[in-house]
Amino acid sequence: MTGAEIEAGTETESAVTVADTVQWLHDEGLARLAVIGATAPSPIVAFTVEVATGTVTAFPVAVTGPGTDVLTLPADDLPPPSGTAKRLVVVGLTATESVLVLDLAALPTLGIHAARPETTARAWVAQLLLDPEITITTNSADLAVPAGNRCRFTFIPGGGTLLMVDDKRPPLTTVTLNPAGDGTEQLDVADDGSAELYLGNRFWQLRHVLGIGDLTWAALTAQLEPAD
Repeated sequence: MTGAEIEAGTETESAVTVADTVQWLHDEGLARLAVIGATAPSPIVAFTVEVATGTVTAFPVAVTGPGTDVLTLPADDLPPPSGTAKRLVVVGLTATESVLVLDLAALPTLGIHAARPETTARAWVAQLLLDPEITITTNSADLAVPAGNRCRFTFIPGGGTLLMVDDKRPPLTTVTLNPAGDGTEQLDVADDGSAELYLGNRFWQLRHVLGIGDLTWAALTAQLEPAD
């Protein structure tokens, strides 16, 4: 998946476009951000990358206490990648023209509220499966792919439509599609593709979130060969 998934007309007037930024993130940026997350004094829950300037901002999970200062640095100053992107996913474009990246490893639970939450979750599945260390379990046929044990479709007790992400670094992340109640960590996606993301005391307004529709998803999964 590339930045082409973001609707037309979201490119900035700078030489760098939204698509360029998303492509860089998938090529190397996410793995470089993962190094920042691994060395930060407290867990990082999200990053933003400003499209026009490349400025990267890292947001700790907590908002008060030692080690919770927001970190800002140029993309050129990010450390080189020393592993995979882990559970980092590109969510979409904020109202301030920055690409928002979420670290699911910092979120034991997250809800997606939308008329079709599967389209957003598919974008995350497609990104997460790029990391060979990650396995996904879901009880939704709309999210399962022919990737064997790397993306298992199974019954999950407790009800609700779930997506569970594991990379052998507990705790695993459970994403619930249209949970019954509101939580402190949730993504509310409107019909026009805009959204609001709430992570505890943090909030982002998004102009557009990444999503994969039925036809694109069918074409994508048809290219995958069943795996053990």
